Amino acid sequence: MGCIYCEENEVLLGMMTPLGELPMSRVYLFLDQTYYGRCVVACKKHADELFQLSDEDRDAYMKDVAAVAAAVSKAVNAEKINLGMYGDKVKHVHFHVVPKQVDGPGYGGTFEMSCNPPRHLSPEEYQEMIDKIRAYL
Repeated sequence: MGCIYCEENEVLLGMMTPLGELPMSRVYLFLDQTYYGRCVVACKKHADELFQLSDEDRDAYMKDVAAVAAAVSKAVNAEKINLGMYGDKVKHVHFHVVPKQVDGPGYGGTFEMSCNPPRHLSPEEYQEMIDKIRAYL
């Protein structure tokens, strides 16, 4: 099996939905919205590690990550944005952009990658969130 981000295959689309593209990344809204507004920012170029990108590509990618973090923060009025980059199981440079609220799950600690049970939205609510985030990008 290849890279889910490079192929944008059914495995990826079972976890997230495309939100848009930026110069160096593709942005996805995570389907589990336990952390309301959670997104993934995947680098357009395949690399297993951030340090494998050229300085120019890394800087452009991090600019995209910062733009998405700011957009998500504004869209959901987040108290704090957590950024997570792991890649143990999916070896492709990507950041989880996870908004936190003081009275929300995991505040003051690390976010959970897979929440049980997950919080799913209606199709209309997913589209509303996508539109809100896009408006700030």
